[in-house]
Amino acid sequence: MLAFQLDLHKFEAAGAQVLGVSVDEPEVNKAWAKTMGLTYPLLSDTRREMAKAYDVLFDDPQLVEDPATIRRYIRAKRAWFVIDKAGIIQFAQTTEPTVLIPNDAILKALRELK
Repeated sequence: MLAFQLDLHKFEAAGAQVLGVSVDEPEVNKAWAKTMGLTYPLLSDTRREMAKAYDVLFDDPQLVEDPATIRRYIRAKRAWFVIDKAGIIQFAQTTEPTVLIPNDAILKALRELK
């Protein structure tokens, strides 16, 4: 999320609105944003409706059977989307929780929308 903040001016110059979405409570997101110095909105998806709709929820019941993966159960995967003004997903990338993709890949997708 900090990477988006550092390149926020590039996203805005590309005509994009950056939004962060988390399954955490609003108070947790607010504290996180303050700690990290984030100025873009962080939305709370505590009911996991958005995470389910975008297929980024770790909801495999087998995750609770392994102590190494139980923490992921009903958490959201790390994902990035570029959604055009018509609401159509033009770019989607999902990774493991510890993996980030470069902002350049998202910025490229934004440039290709024009």
